[in-house]
Amino acid sequence: MLPIYILGNLHCIGMCGPLVMMIGQHQYRYYYFLGRTLSFSLAGLLAGGIGAVADSFFKQYHLSEATSFLFGGILVGLGLCTFSGWTYPGYRWLSKQMGKANHVLSLLMLQDRAWPTFLFGFFTIALPCGQTLIVFSACALSGEMSVGLLNGFAFALLTSPSLFLAMKAHALLKEAKQYYQVVMGVSAMLVGTLAILRGVADMGLISHWVLNPEAAAHYHLVIF
Repeated sequence: MLPIYILGNLHCIGMCGPLVMMIGQHQYRYYYFLGRTLSFSLAGLLAGGIGAVADSFFKQYHLSEATSFLFGGILVGLGLCTFSGWTYPGYRWLSKQMGKANHVLSLLMLQDRAWPTFLFGFFTIALPCGQTLIVFSACALSGEMSVGLLNGFAFALLTSPSLFLAMKAHALLKEAKQYYQVVMGVSAMLVGTLAILRGVADMGLISHWVLNPEAAAHYHLVIF
């Protein structure tokens, strides 16, 4: 997921950069990053919890592999759309439903005070974004709330540099944006494919790929 977090800066500066530029002169502008980091961390925690519940549910029916297939398939689909430049399924509908949230964000953005700026950062997660769908689908795939929390925090933290730069100049990363779709799409499809392979391995159709099979089982580094 690290390439997605790092290269995600190219997407964030294009989508959220203009919004951040609007608060670049605000006295309490850095509260935006606190709110954004908290909401992304909580979203990762929630996604991990949903994945854990889904995995537990499927295990009751001896279908735990379905979790890998479900979220792995979502990641491959989102990655393919990103790589090909296609519109994500349901994206236009979701954008329409988020219209009210966007209006609230606009009102918060205009207030140069600590609490509104914090809330502005917190609720930016409500903006329709394929990148966040990829990340939080992967968090759900982990099936662990702690892993989801850590990845949500890392996602927010590692995509913040571009937004810091956006407060100064929007065009600094413009030339590098051409590589965003390729890296983001390929990374998402890779993670999704590994998840599906894990499901196939859990079914006993293929062997799990372990990097250090000679080590004790507790210390195995499993690719899928």
